[in-house]
Amino acid sequence: MILGGLGLAVVLLLVGFTCLFLRLASRLDAEPYSPEWLDEFSLESYAPMERLLDQGDFAFLASQSGYRPEMAKSLLSNRREAFCEYLYLLVRDFNRLHFIARLMLVHSSEDRPEFASALWRQQITFYFAICLVRCKVALYPLGWTAVDVPELLEALQKMRHQIVSALPQQAETASA
Repeated sequence: MILGGLGLAVVLLLVGFTCLFLRLASRLDAEPYSPEWLDEFSLESYAPMERLLDQGDFAFLASQSGYRPEMAKSLLSNRREAFCEYLYLLVRDFNRLHFIARLMLVHSSEDRPEFASALWRQQITFYFAICLVRCKVALYPLGWTAVDVPELLEALQKMRHQIVSALPQQAETASA
């Protein structure tokens, strides 16, 4: 009986992760992708994410006179909402970079299976990390405080670096 319930829970969890993965992968804006966007792209816009859920701010609030627990609850709710908005933007930018990389593969004059497999691995890893972060943010009010924002930003930076480093190769092979 317990084993059947556990199996059902695992299946439901896998279905949930699959649905979330497909939803994340299908997020693509209609905004055109241009070299200007790639040049202007910066991870600096995501710097506030690292402090949004910082426990130090809540400890400081609790140490103030006139503090009420409802204040911390409201602050946490607002910060979690802002964090989720940043996650939405992060996924959007990752999908943009991934789309550009796939376009580069399609329009490349040479077959690059190692680049294609690296893109696929990065996409799986990034979406899995996003799913874990979303779970952690949901569990944050229960005391879970370990949200690894630098890991997500590193994945985005790695994708951008691969695209930028492949661009001169694309130009050279097109002119040859």
